[in-house]
Amino acid sequence: MNTKKSISVLNTFIGINNNRFESYIKASKQTNESDLIILFLGFQEKSQRCTAELVSEVQKLGGKPSKNSSLKIYFSRIWLQINLKFKINDREDLLNRCEYDADITLKKYLAVLRNNTAHLSPKHQNILHAQHQSIKKEHDTLKGLGDLLVTCRRFNLDA
Repeated sequence: MNTKKSISVLNTFIGINNNRFESYIKASKQTNESDLIILFLGFQEKSQRCTAELVSEVQKLGGKPSKNSSLKIYFSRIWLQINLKFKINDREDLLNRCEYDADITLKKYLAVLRNNTAHLSPKHQNILHAQHQSIKKEHDTLKGLGDLLVTCRRFNLDA
């Protein structure tokens, strides 16, 4: 196992979690609904815990954790600032967007894991699989809330 490659792969996951964190900051600022804000704050905390766990593993390998200084992150932050000027008033739209983001994150996790298994220790693989499951639970929570809204609208109920 190449330690340098392991550090690089773990840093990729740090970047994914940092993006996740920023997307939930964005979501929490685009609503005034306290239940959603609390939900998104919880998801932010989970993504921070995932990042901290990965940072620790990178440091144990003697590496330097990613600071996400890429252009993609830069433009993502600019997009975040632009979008914060516009609140999403539709709960369903916000939940759908967050569910979509979680779905993309799940796919990224699996793709990076599959393509880099040889560069990750069994411990790191276990950590990443556990994080993937946690993100899957977030995704399922978002999907469930969105589905509930659709059901309530179908039967003309207030959600």
